[in-house]
Amino acid sequence: MKTNYIVLLLAPLFLTACAGNVSHRWCPPQEMLVEQPPVAYETETIQLSADTLFKFDKAGINDLLPKGKSELDDVIVKLKNNYVTVKQIDITGHTDRLGSEQYNLKLGMERAETIRNYLINNGINTVLTVSSQGESQPITTSCTDKNGREALKACLQPDRRVNLEIIGIKVTQTK
Repeated sequence: MKTNYIVLLLAPLFLTACAGNVSHRWCPPQEMLVEQPPVAYETETIQLSADTLFKFDKAGINDLLPKGKSELDDVIVKLKNNYVTVKQIDITGHTDRLGSEQYNLKLGMERAETIRNYLINNGINTVLTVSSQGESQPITTSCTDKNGREALKACLQPDRRVNLEIIGIKVTQTK
């Protein structure tokens, strides 16, 4: 009985001795752990002009213009050829200030969703998030309507865009 009691008292000491860097004959074998370097994801932002992608004031898949489809196809080729892995793509729709704030948020979201669906339908299988900034992040600062509405729409063109933020690991080029 006394021997069992001593073994019960000493067993935790032997087991904790195995937890350190020292190896004792009574310790079970430890597997060699190889530390993996941390994954270094890169972020790349691609800005696509909404006027190239869509008919003015439109957002549906049938409203995609030929040049916009071509640009999206180029993005898809880039994703497939230039990345080892793509962790996530954040798609954000932006509009100009014409129209109500609520309308512009909706239009920006519809455009972002159309781009997401286009990517999915063309084989991009990764996390795709969509959001809209509407008119809240303009690029232009000095557009006025003093020369008419068409001139104002032309001036505001840079504000109408869809941004793709790609988070992934690029293929390394060796020379």
